[in-house]
Amino acid sequence: MEILIILLMLLVGFGAFKKYQKSKILKQIREEKIKQQIPTALEFLSEIEQLKKEYFTDISREETVRKYANFHDECIKDSANETIKNFINIYTRLDSLVKAWNKEFVEREMIATKIFLSNIDGKSLDLQQRRAVITDEVNNLVLAGAGSGKTLTIAAKVKYLVERKKVDPSEILLLTFTKKAALEMEERIVTKMNIPVESMTFHKLGLRIIKQGRENVPEVSDQLRERILDYFEKDILTNPTLMGKVVHFFSYYINVPKDYEEFDSLGEMYTHYKTANLETLKSKVEKDTKTLKNQRYTIAGEEVKSIEEVIIANFLYLNGIKYEYEKVYPHPSTDPYRKKYRPDFYLPEYDLYLEHFGITETNKAPWLSRIEEKKYLEDMKWKREFHAQNKTVLLETYSYFNKNGMLQKKLEEILKKKGVILRPRNLQEIYKRIYITQKTKDRDFGEIIKLIQTFVGLFKSIDYKPVEFRKIESEIKTREKNGFLKERNLLLLSIIEPIYHYYQKSLTGANEIDFADMINEATEYIENQQVRLTNYNYIIVDEFQDISFARYKLVKALRDQTAAKLICVGDDWQSIYRFAGSDLQLFIDFQKFFGYSQLLRIEKTYRNSQELINIAGKFVMKNKNQFVKKLESPLRLEKPLVMYGYDSDFHRAIKLALDDIINKFGTKSSVMILGRNNFDLEKMKEDVQKAFSVIQNEEKTFIKYKNHPELKIEFLTVHRSKGLEADNVILINLENKAAGFPNKISDDSILHYVLTDSDDFMYAEERRLFYVALTRTKNRTYLIAPQKNTSIFVEELVKEQGIPFQLVTQEETIQNNPQCTHCQTGILVVKENATTKQRFLGCTNYPTCQQSFRDISLITDQVICPSCKGYMTKRKGRYGNFYGCSNYPHCSSSLKIEQVGNNFKSFS
Repeated sequence: MEILIILLMLLVGFGAFKKYQKSKILKQIREEKIKQQIPTALEFLSEIEQLKKEYFTDISREETVRKYANFHDECIKDSANETIKNFINIYTRLDSLVKAWNKEFVEREMIATKIFLSNIDGKSLDLQQRRAVITDEVNNLVLAGAGSGKTLTIAAKVKYLVERKKVDPSEILLLTFTKKAALEMEERIVTKMNIPVESMTFHKLGLRIIKQGRENVPEVSDQLRERILDYFEKDILTNPTLMGKVVHFFSYYINVPKDYEEFDSLGEMYTHYKTANLETLKSKVEKDTKTLKNQRYTIAGEEVKSIEEVIIANFLYLNGIKYEYEKVYPHPSTDPYRKKYRPDFYLPEYDLYLEHFGITETNKAPWLSRIEEKKYLEDMKWKREFHAQNKTVLLETYSYFNKNGMLQKKLEEILKKKGVILRPRNLQEIYKRIYITQKTKDRDFGEIIKLIQTFVGLFKSIDYKPVEFRKIESEIKTREKNGFLKERNLLLLSIIEPIYHYYQKSLTGANEIDFADMINEATEYIENQQVRLTNYNYIIVDEFQDISFARYKLVKALRDQTAAKLICVGDDWQSIYRFAGSDLQLFIDFQKFFGYSQLLRIEKTYRNSQELINIAGKFVMKNKNQFVKKLESPLRLEKPLVMYGYDSDFHRAIKLALDDIINKFGTKSSVMILGRNNFDLEKMKEDVQKAFSVIQNEEKTFIKYKNHPELKIEFLTVHRSKGLEADNVILINLENKAAGFPNKISDDSILHYVLTDSDDFMYAEERRLFYVALTRTKNRTYLIAPQKNTSIFVEELVKEQGIPFQLVTQEETIQNNPQCTHCQTGILVVKENATTKQRFLGCTNYPTCQQSFRDISLITDQVICPSCKGYMTKRKGRYGNFYGCSNYPHCSSSLKIEQVGNNFKSFS
C-alpha cells in the first residue's frame, strides 16, 4: 500500500514537473514571438509617424490597414510590451485617429501659411478657403457658393501646391467647361501669378487623347439641334408613320395633365393649366389655311378650358368628326339660378352632345371645397336630367379616363356605339400645314426640339448604345404607373429613336463625331491603356456641377490611371445645364461615384448682400435634394429684391426699374436685363414709345435707354449670365406659361430614363436657374411680372417670403381685392357686360373660372357665410332686406342685416 502511495506521489510530481516545463517552454515561445513582432510593430509606428507629417489620406489608411492586417491577427493581444501595445492601440483606432491627425495637420498648416495665403493675387483668403487649399485628400469636393471666390481658391490651391508642396506645374491639370473659363484661369494663374500650369477645356483634352490614339482625327460637330431641325423639315417627309406620330404627340400629349387629386383647390388646377397650350388642332389648321391664302389675315384661335378638352377636340378633328365647342343648348332652362347652358361639345352631324366631367372613379372631385364639390356633382345630375327631359342624347367622358391612358380609346368606343363614323384625316397633310409652315411661330415646337436635343445628348453622354432604346421602352412599360404618361413617353421615345439614328448616320456620313463621342472615345483609350497620361499628380475640375456622365467617366479614368488627387469645385445650387448633358447626381453623390471623399465648403460670399442671400437660399432649398449651405456676407442692403407689377404696360415697369437704379446707384451702374429665353428680347423690341433700342453684335446684345443713353445695359439669357455679375439686375418674362419662368417643358419626365438618378422635385432645375438669376447682382434684383398669370416662383416669393408686389404702371391694383370663393386663387375684379353695360364682379381666372357676382359692393364689404364660407350678398325678401349666401340653393344660410358684425366681415 505504501509503495502505491509513493508511486502515486511520484506520478503527480512528474505531472506537475511536465506542466511546469510546458509552461516554461510556452513562455519562451511567446517571448520569442513578441521579440520577433517588435520590428514589424516599430516599422508600423515609424510609417504612421511619417504619414502624420502630411495630410493622411484615406487611401494611405486603407493601404496601412491591409498591409498590417495579418500581423494584427497574429499579434499577442495581451502583451505587456509597450511597442506591441502601442501598435494594437493605434491599429484598432486608426479611423478616428486619422481624422484627429488631419485636423491637427490642417490647423498647423493654417498657422504656417498665414502670411502665404494672405496674398493671393492681392487678396487674402478666408478660413474656409484656406482649409480647402490645405486639405489634401485623394478625392475632394469643394462646395463654393455664388460669389464666394471660387476662382481665387483654385488659384491659391495651385500656388500652394507649386510653391509650398513643390509640385511641378506640369503635374497639375486644370479642367474647365468653356474656353472662356480656361483663358480666365490662365490669365490669373499663368500671367498674374507666373505659374505655368496647364488649363484646358474637356474638348481640348479629349482631342489631345484621341490624337494619340488614332491617326485620322475626325471633325468634332456641335450641330445636333440643326440636324434635328433638318430632320423635321426634310427627312421626316419621307416617313409618313413618323409624321403621324408627331401629329398625335402634339394633338394629345404636348400638355401633361396633373392628376386632379393632387390639386388642393380648383384655382391651383387653373394655375397649372394656364401654362398649357389649349388651342385646338382645328384652329391651328384653319388659321394656317387662311394665313396661306392671305398673309395679312389671322383669326382668333379656338381655345378650350382644359388639357383633356384639347385631347377630345383634337380626337374629333383628326377623325373627321365635325363639332361645335360650347354651343348654346337650344332648350332654355327655367331655373333662374342658372346661366345659359353650353355643353362642352355638340356633334351636328349626329345631334349628339358630349360633356367631359372632372371626376375620379369614385365619382368625387376632391380638389374642390365641400360646397363646390356638392355644386359640381349636383350640376352633373342636372345636366343628365335636363337632356333626358328634352330628349337629347348626352355622351359622357371623365378625367380618370385620361389618368388611366384610356381617354381616346373610351371616346372612340362611346362614339361608335352611337353610330358615329370615324374618317381619319391625312396626318401627313396636317403635319405639313402646321409644323412646316408655322414652326417658327410655334414655341411648343421649339421646346420639343430642345427636349429631343437634351434626350439625345444625355443618351450619348451616358454612352448608351441603340439597344438601350428597347431597355428604356421596357422600363417605361414596367415603371410608369400613370397610364397617360406611359402612353406619352412610349410615343415620344418612338419619335426620338429614328431621329437619333438619323443623327448618328449624318455624323458618319460627314466623317464627324460629336462631343459625347469624342469624350467617350478618349475615355476608352485611357481605360484600355492605349493612351497613357502618367505625369499628372493633381486634377482640378472647375464648375463640377455641370459634369456629364461622359466627362465623369473620363475624369475617373484619368484619376485611376495616374493615381492623381482630385479637386472638384462647384455649386449644386447653380446646376443649370441639363440640356447640355450635365447630371447633378454626379455632384450630389460624389463619394458614391469616386470613392471616399472630403467635403469642403466656401460659404462666405462677396457679391450679394446677406438679405438677398437669405431670400435666394430659402427659395432654392425648397428642394431638399441638394446640399445645405449657410452662406454669409459682410454686405447689407435693405430690400434687395424689388417686384414691379404691370397690367399691360410692360415697358413702363422696365423704365421705372431703371429710373430707380439711376436714382439709387447712378448712371455708371451696370445693368443686366435677364430673360429665361432668347426670344424674351423680342418683348423689349415691341416698345411702341421707342424708349429702348436694341443693339446686337456677334457676341453681345446691348439695350439703349433713351432717357439715359450713358447707362450700360446688357441683355442676356439667364443661362448665359452664369458666372457673370452686374451692379443691378432686371429679370423679365416672369409669366405663368409653357415657355415662361419656370419653363414647363424643360423638366420632362422622359429625361428620367437617361439620368443616373432623376430628381422628382417639380421644376428643380428651373428653380436653380431662378436662383442664378437672383444672385447675379451686387445690389438689387428687380422682378418685372404681370399682375395676372404671374410666375409661380413670383407668387411663392410673395406668399412665403413676404416680398411686396408693387403695381407700378398706373393701372388700378387688384392685389387687395377679395378672393374668388369658387376657385380659391382668382381675384374678383369689376367687369362690364359688353351688351347691357351692366357692371359685375368676375374672377381673374376667367374663362376657366366663370364665377360672377352682381353685387359689386363685395369689393369693399365682404360678409362671409358662416356655413360654407361663400360670400353673403344683400337681397330683398318678404320681410325686408337680408344677407343670403351666394351658393344658394346649395347653401340656404341667411343673416339679418343687423346680425352682420365684425365676426363675418373678414375673409377666412
